[in-house]
Amino acid sequence: MRSMTGYGAAEGASPRWSVKASVRGVNHRFLDIALRLPEARRALEAELRERIARAAQRGRVELQVDATLLLRERPQVELDRVLAEEILSAFRDLERHGQVTAGPTAGDLLRLPGVLQVSAPAESWQEEDGALLLQIVDRAMAQFAEAREREGARLLGIVLERLTTLEQIRSEIEDCRAQAVAEILDNLRRRLQELVVGQSLDEARLAQEAALLADRSDVREELDRLAAHFAHFREVAGEPGAIGKRLDFLVQEIFRELNTLGSKFRDPRMLRRLLDAKSACEQLREQVQNVE
Repeated sequence: MRSMTGYGAAEGASPRWSVKASVRGVNHRFLDIALRLPEARRALEAELRERIARAAQRGRVELQVDATLLLRERPQVELDRVLAEEILSAFRDLERHGQVTAGPTAGDLLRLPGVLQVSAPAESWQEEDGALLLQIVDRAMAQFAEAREREGARLLGIVLERLTTLEQIRSEIEDCRAQAVAEILDNLRRRLQELVVGQSLDEARLAQEAALLADRSDVREELDRLAAHFAHFREVAGEPGAIGKRLDFLVQEIFRELNTLGSKFRDPRMLRRLLDAKSACEQLREQVQNVE
């Protein structure tokens, strides 16, 4: 059993790049992948999605990758001296004719188009840098998987504890079935005697009516289905892979049988135990929502 929640992180560096990766998982009905990558690394998106899909089948998985360049090459600076001298000569000519009062400053000159050219070197991202990034992501995903398995083991203990509670309540109800039928007969006889004071009761008719009431109130079929659901739940809970949807379906079926039992019960004690069973089933449902 694996949980859909978990966290993993890893980092590493080459002589040129530092790479950090973190992956986080939360509950979701289906597999929902969210990637946060530097724009320059978008070419790796398809590969990263495939790796996440191989590791997780349900849940929202958020992967964030940061890559920082460590070794930067010096930018290239080129000064067009000929153009600068021509511009200065033109200003001097204007100054001689009184058209300007002062020549350009160094800052004015360098801001003019074409005088100064600065070219930054392209990022030196190479194939081995991409391999490093994928390696870091794999390490983060391994931590993420371990966290989900640890949480899954904890969940397994909780859901089996809730299931044991449900099985105990079902056993109590089954033990009371025969007593419930006898109580139906006694209640029917007492009510009829109150209605026909001084007259004899037809025991055969009484037994017939009691049998009809007992049949309407019999919970044998519901108890058998509950036992089957419990056994199936234990079987599925021990299987590998994504089992959360199947467990959720079984919890819904258990709820349905408990509701049917509630419609047939008249005994206050059994009604109280049924409320306990519904509470345990609700707790079971909440935990199953976390299972992949």
